Amino acid sequence: MQDKPITILLVEDEPVIALDIRRRLQQLGYSTLVTVTSGEEAVQRAESIAPDIILMDIILSGSLDGIDAAALLRKQISAPVIYLTAHADEATLRRAMITEPFGYILKPFEDRELHTCIEMALYKHRMESDIRNKERWFATTLRSIGDAVITLDGSGFVTIINAAAARIFEITEERATGRLFSDQFRVRDDSTGQIITTRTIQASNGQYTQPSPATVETRSGRIVPVDISVSGTIDPLDQTTGSVIVLRDATDRKRSEEVLRTSLGQLRRTFEQTVLALAVTAEKRDPYTAGHQTRVAKLACAIADLLGLHSESIEAVRVAGTLHDIGKIYIPAEILAKPGKLTGLEMDLMRTHTTVGRDILSQISFPWPVADIVHQHHERLDGSGYPNGLSAKDILQEAKILAVADVVEAMSSHRPYRPSLGLPPALDELRSGIGTAYDKDAAEACIALFDVGFTFPKD
Repeated sequence: MQDKPITILLVEDEPVIALDIRRRLQQLGYSTLVTVTSGEEAVQRAESIAPDIILMDIILSGSLDGIDAAALLRKQISAPVIYLTAHADEATLRRAMITEPFGYILKPFEDRELHTCIEMALYKHRMESDIRNKERWFATTLRSIGDAVITLDGSGFVTIINAAAARIFEITEERATGRLFSDQFRVRDDSTGQIITTRTIQASNGQYTQPSPATVETRSGRIVPVDISVSGTIDPLDQTTGSVIVLRDATDRKRSEEVLRTSLGQLRRTFEQTVLALAVTAEKRDPYTAGHQTRVAKLACAIADLLGLHSESIEAVRVAGTLHDIGKIYIPAEILAKPGKLTGLEMDLMRTHTTVGRDILSQISFPWPVADIVHQHHERLDGSGYPNGLSAKDILQEAKILAVADVVEAMSSHRPYRPSLGLPPALDELRSGIGTAYDKDAAEACIALFDVGFTFPKD
């Protein structure tokens, strides 16, 4: 039995039969009973009574028989109807079936039969009410969401299309429903350039489980960027019975991405210009090494690329190489341009340019450790370098590459205190210091580059 008492509306015009049925219902535990004697009275009182179930005789006095009354009640209230009648002819059954009754009991009947039929009708009505409520929630949700939703049956025919999908494809629900997806919708997969058809959806094998970029081509020729995802509908036997296609309008996202790309491009250009301005600032103090940083950056990037470094590491090498001597703005010009050998004091001062460079560059929020790379570019694997005498394990890989490129370019170029030593002696320096002063991989990659014709850019 139910927690809430069941209200039963009994429609029976024979007083003796009505009294007998009431008694039997009370014995079965149904205590809330309302009896009326005509179809008209049942229709009139139904809303105020709000019955949970209606027991309806078919042959009634008055202008409405039980079947006509049940048809009117269906439009008025939601309550299951069970016919209690002595008539089982074909014509009566056909009329009764139109009203979709929840039971049809022939008089005379047993109490057990009546009880079972009532309980089954109540249970079935609750289940159908739950399904209808869920369908209403589903329909409301489908109408409300901004994503376009199209459902297909197992053969690829459209079963549902929501308002958002109808807007995107410029089609009505009536026109789309019941027709093949391929006949109504034109969606192109951006990654393959192919039109997505019913067949490709059925054979996609999870290809569109995650949103994939695609393009909708509407009937008017309008192009709409979307993200498409497809999910299979599965029956209790784990068989695919159809598909649910969801398309999210990506117009705003595409527009935002384009604005972001433009903004990033402008920021990158500003960043490049800032880096070059800093590089020029250093070279203005030391005209004899003009172009040195640019040439070192090119060679260092080529070495990093040959070693297979990630693009971000190569960019870090390029920026650090372009700015590795920025600290020389701290060194007096007469020392930078001195034609003779530097004194010990002057050499100590010159060596401070790596620390000064780090201090300058650490104020800039680079996405790479540029300041540390610049600080370490004169360190050597065996600890003989400066400023901190670091050993191999403590030196950044980018700094090891920069050290190799810096030595080769410096020895190959003119300096105030000496003419160019040439490339061969520079490469010999690398060979003699491989594994001790210079990183083996970086030095060998540098030598290999010149073997295949690498050249420094001209000033």
